[in-house]
Amino acid sequence: MNSKRPTSSLRGIKSIQTAGIRGIPKVLRSGYLDLYTLGREKDRLENEISALDKRRGAAAAQLDNVVKRVVQLQKETSAEPVKNKKNAYGAHAKSLKTMSMKY
Repeated sequence: MNSKRPTSSLRGIKSIQTAGIRGIPKVLRSGYLDLYTLGREKDRLENEISALDKRRGAAAAQLDNVVKRVVQLQKETSAEPVKNKKNAYGAHAKSLKTMSMKY
């Protein structure tokens, strides 16, 4: 039920920059431009990793809260039979009265 398969996306495709392909021959281009563009890419990726770490932490905290709530609700539902429980207003829970209607 809980399958975790990696999803393919455009992020997995190599770009011209990651492949190292340039429009100018290596002899004519400057190494400074490559250093600059690689430095910018490095900074961008570091920022992306820090943002992902923050999102991972928030998601982990939410998951912990959900798991705690599920465990609490499982204990509550298995502890007592339904007919002895009180609802939020303090009244005992009763079965609903139903009637059939024809349209």
